[in-house]
Amino acid sequence: MIVSIARELGAGGRTVGEAVASAIGATLLDERSVITELSARAGFAPEFLAERLERPPSVGDRLIADLAASSAMLWFVAPAEQPDEIIIATVREIVMEHAGRGHVVVIGHGGRSMLGWRPAGVPVLAILLHASRAWRIEQLARRYAIDAQEARKRIERSDDARARYQQHYFNTDPYDSRQYDLVLSAESLGLPLTIEIARLAATSVAP
Repeated sequence: MIVSIARELGAGGRTVGEAVASAIGATLLDERSVITELSARAGFAPEFLAERLERPPSVGDRLIADLAASSAMLWFVAPAEQPDEIIIATVREIVMEHAGRGHVVVIGHGGRSMLGWRPAGVPVLAILLHASRAWRIEQLARRYAIDAQEARKRIERSDDARARYQQHYFNTDPYDSRQYDLVLSAESLGLPLTIEIARLAATSVAP
């Protein structure tokens, strides 16, 4: 089974993903693990991949840095070649290979749209985690020990970049609830209850 978790920055995606993966004995594919596997398989430098994942096409240095800055990652200079389609296809291959061996939880990367909606013969549970911008700013500022203004900048860049990335590559709106089996507000429910609902859904669906 594939559990696909789409999330807004600061809405608890990694925390929920770890809990769900633990509950169903799944491999967790977050940004770090995807970068590691992509680097080993496709030969891309980890620094380059950190700049390219979940990004729309580059129109300049500011756009190239959008998600790296919003994810509190360091700045690196990317080469002129930008093989985004290759990266997306390889991420899809990695997810499907893990799903062929057992359960996998994948955070981000276009969610169900990246998988081709619902892969034949593979159960998919698609989850969206969201919260108000004010709540996410507070969470991000606490997590990274940064001020609210910096947290706001990172969230604004992340929200914009992820929306443009999904629209460009998959022609979908990441906030369209019709794409998901479960939509959870981490702010309204609180993170502990959000985790518990996601875990219950995953254990109920897992074959």
